[in-house]
Amino acid sequence: MRTSPFKTFVLGLVVGALGGYGLGRWLPMAGAAGTGKPPALVVPPVGQTAEPPGVSPSADSQGPAATHPPLTAGNNAPAPQAVRAACQSADANPGNYLAQMDAAAALYQAGRFAEALNYAQRAHHLRPDSLDALLAVGVSQAELGQYDAAVKTLTQAVERRPDDADTRTELAYVHLRRKDYRSALNEAERAHRLAAHAERTLEIIIQAALALGETRRAKVALDQLAAVNPGNPRLAELARLVAAATPTKKGKSS
Repeated sequence: MRTSPFKTFVLGLVVGALGGYGLGRWLPMAGAAGTGKPPALVVPPVGQTAEPPGVSPSADSQGPAATHPPLTAGNNAPAPQAVRAACQSADANPGNYLAQMDAAAALYQAGRFAEALNYAQRAHHLRPDSLDALLAVGVSQAELGQYDAAVKTLTQAVERRPDDADTRTELAYVHLRRKDYRSALNEAERAHRLAAHAERTLEIIIQAALALGETRRAKVALDQLAAVNPGNPRLAELARLVAAATPTKKGKSS
């Protein structure tokens, strides 16, 4: 596999294409493996807190990766021999930044996050100035449930490129996963101001706003998402959740 920069060498799916949240440029989106269905969103009644997309009880050994599992089958999944070859190349060329990033990407897409983090950190040590390597470290940390470390890493990435909506969306998503819904909403709002048509950013806004009981904000984001892509596969589910959280005429507005 020939490596080009982080945003292009990994075949991350188009934002919103399969529903769910992927870590944009690396992680194929939720449900890509197997059924093609997005994970369930869990949004509580107004005033209560919610969980990010749920993890099945049997997924304890996988940790938060099960929230939106990596693509392990299908055309975009790296074959085992390709992963092995990428790792062998990186090990044989420890000073080669691109080889380390190749190995990190292949391992990440194969769901081997701890190993992906190791190679991403190697790449970062080789090129501390590389935003691509910093992002690779951050998203790998997030998949391992190292949320505090991931927030720190991705915050550094945002500080380096504050006008990059995708980087801010990655940070917002990690906040969402660690149940810091206010930070998730604030960061997603910043990303939205930079890229108003980014579907995944709008999905994060909807879910964080619902978790915070801010139904009106969720409804605005839902309408924006519908305008951007009426065919978004999560739209019906998100609309149902927003409707369920919206007070009736006799109820009290949120």
